[in-house]
Amino acid sequence: MATEGPVGLRHYYAAVGNKEAKLATLMELLQTLQSSGRRSLAICCSSRDTLDALVYALLQSGGFAVTALHSDLTEKEREMALTAFKRGAAGPPRAPATAPSPAPGPGPSPAAAGPEEPGQGQEGAGREGPAAGGCEAGTRSRAGEAAGGGGRGAAAEESLLPCVLVLTDVCTKVLPKELLPLGISLLVEYDLPPSKDLYTRRLSLFGGGKDRRSQRCVVVDLAEAGALAAFRALEGFAAAPVQELPVRVEEMFA
Repeated sequence: MATEGPVGLRHYYAAVGNKEAKLATLMELLQTLQSSGRRSLAICCSSRDTLDALVYALLQSGGFAVTALHSDLTEKEREMALTAFKRGAAGPPRAPATAPSPAPGPGPSPAAAGPEEPGQGQEGAGREGPAAGGCEAGTRSRAGEAAGGGGRGAAAEESLLPCVLVLTDVCTKVLPKELLPLGISLLVEYDLPPSKDLYTRRLSLFGGGKDRRSQRCVVVDLAEAGALAAFRALEGFAAAPVQELPVRVEEMFA
């Protein structure tokens, strides 16, 4: 049975061969949207390792203001992060010194692995990496960092960058309802949702509770080879027909 989603929702997918192609496809998509003036989006993933890899790649690109949400953050830190994201601004710089471990490789599909849950070791305390510990109320882009730290010029430059929220599925359970919807027009499901319940929680980023606004909302799934069963399940409960990503990605918002 289809999920109730925001009015005007469009749903697309991009087929990718492996984890390297998956990350490359994501970056190409974001860079294309960046050049077209798209302002803010969210990326959902199932594990902390994947979140670390995504945050690192986005920071290395130098073209995004990145906010990361994971289960190591306190409730107050999550509120600060979401508030900063909704303002379209990023907080203190937190660029990684070294690359994180690669995102999980080919193997069991996201459906087989199941969603991340607290206590399973996927988001353990004391983790190191680009999104480890502390308040991630906006991980500043390297472009903003190079512009002079906290100066007025750096803040102005960074405010013009597309804002990207990267979050793990555990965090979709505990987002403050008063801060929803987030005002995003694009949700990227980096890992396919293994259940209708998780899919519904992800859609709540567009509109909290019964909020079903008429703005154009777009969901894009990155489907790895070998995840056919999870993809077919998604087609069964998706809030809109899942279509192939158009060659001209701006057509998603037309």
